Amino acid sequence: MFENITKFFKNWKKKESKSDNNSRDTAKERLHLVLMQDRANVSADFLELMKQEIIEVIKKYIDVDESAIDVRLTNKENSDGTNGAPALYANIPILNIKNEARKSNVKTEKKEENIDKIEENVEKKIEEKKEEEAEQKVEQAEIIIEEVNAKKDDVEDKKEQEEVVVETKEKIKSENN
Repeated sequence: MFENITKFFKNWKKKESKSDNNSRDTAKERLHLVLMQDRANVSADFLELMKQEIIEVIKKYIDVDESAIDVRLTNKENSDGTNGAPALYANIPILNIKNEARKSNVKTEKKEENIDKIEENVEKKIEEKKEEEAEQKVEQAEIIIEEVNAKKDDVEDKKEQEEVVVETKEKIKSENN
């Protein structure tokens, strides 16, 4: 029986020691928070307001456990082990992702796919237009070549006619002499 009483007091002493440690850790964390807020020039009210606004934005997309959210300022540790600039730490337990957010992602993906298709169609139409313009230019060039060849034939015909006229004149001159 004496052993049971001894165990009881030892356990009670351990619990007391643990609660002292918990109180000490809590006080230490609070002091650390106050120091961080002071260094970052941020009041506790401001930090709470920022926390609430972050939660409101996140709640649009996911269900969160608000009672377990931990938002605080911490020191970012530099590579040399010294404390650097303050950093915002947020631990936000997610309960569920809302269907609207999923639908939004699906809609966004569909919009992106539609944009890609539209871009492809525009590129195809531009290529088709370029090809069409090139074909028109080729046709115009062929028409110009035909016109040039026709003029060339006309010029050759006129030369032949002039030669005939010159020959005829020479014959007439020679017959008259």
